[in-house]
Amino acid sequence: MKTLPYIAISLAIVALFSAACTSTNPSNPSNLRVRKSVTRMTTEEKADFVSAVKALKTVPSPYDPTLNYYDQFVKWHYLAFFCDAGTVGGDGMFPAHMNPGFLPWHRVYLDLFERALRDVSGKDVTIPYWDWTDPSAQQVLFSDELVGGDGDPSQGYAVTSGPFQKDAWIITVSDEVDIDSVFFDHNTSPNVVPYLTRRIGKNLNADALLPTSAEILGSLSIPTYDSAPWDSSVDTTISFRNSLEGWRGTAGNECDPNGVMDVISIPGERGSTQHNIVHVYVGGIWRAPDGNIYAGSMCQATSPNDPVFWIHHANIDRIWSGWMKRHGKNYASGGEMMSGLNEVLMPWDFRMDGLNTPAAVMDESVLGYQYDELP
Repeated sequence: MKTLPYIAISLAIVALFSAACTSTNPSNPSNLRVRKSVTRMTTEEKADFVSAVKALKTVPSPYDPTLNYYDQFVKWHYLAFFCDAGTVGGDGMFPAHMNPGFLPWHRVYLDLFERALRDVSGKDVTIPYWDWTDPSAQQVLFSDELVGGDGDPSQGYAVTSGPFQKDAWIITVSDEVDIDSVFFDHNTSPNVVPYLTRRIGKNLNADALLPTSAEILGSLSIPTYDSAPWDSSVDTTISFRNSLEGWRGTAGNECDPNGVMDVISIPGERGSTQHNIVHVYVGGIWRAPDGNIYAGSMCQATSPNDPVFWIHHANIDRIWSGWMKRHGKNYASGGEMMSGLNEVLMPWDFRMDGLNTPAAVMDESVLGYQYDELP
């Protein structure tokens, strides 16, 4: 595996980024951007969101000139599954998954993406959210106005409708090693194809079911943010984070020989739910004619290749805000994951505004946005 150098940013980029970060006054609620349910978006808002997402593919990343701006975000998420000492983040594991940093890391990540959308579009674009418990939201989300529909089984489950269909949305950053199995119980092969794939609602030979209102309310009722051993094995009755992230029936995390974060599953135990199962629900899993088992784009470590990712994670972030409304801005961290309250969530050390630690982003208003409705 290649070592991962820190990202170098020019002074000009830093200056531009710092200016963008101060464009909204979070102390004035009337200036806050509003992230809406997909069901409340206007036709114009849907078109602006799609256009901005597609525009990111057409401009170079300000952080790595070898990538376009959209693929920069895909690459960051891919690297977040590696845990080699000396790579991104230095010692220990990356804080993006299977540990207390899961929620604040993705909050910063979504904020950077939303700022990028506004930069390339010149419009006040926000990321909408998908309330998985609302059937009408699914109809809107998978319409041709937003992300398009299911994959075509005759074309390897390629998406062939909507703005991100095959040949209109080219994937160039793919999983290179087998790390997509973190979301489910099958040994899958990296699905390296230049287009989006989805097999909605199918987990090999079984149905993948979206989270229910009762499951979400159950997570929201847990008073403790996280608990020892601070990984995928923590008892979900004492860890809101793990309950929402969705790990079930695991003995913990480990680094495999490739330096990849892996999950040690307990045979016969129930698999993923909530956050994790939505990734499986959208991407799907299937056995191909070559005998290998493949997973759709949303089941990969490079899952942001599917724009559904952002809309899904906006809902995760919204649920975290709903939890803090009930239980306060409580944060608990431990273990080897570099996710302490005041530790920088790597690789976000380039943020000049300091909005890169759990403590700094406990209130979404400091990032300039709010949700139209909390659970």
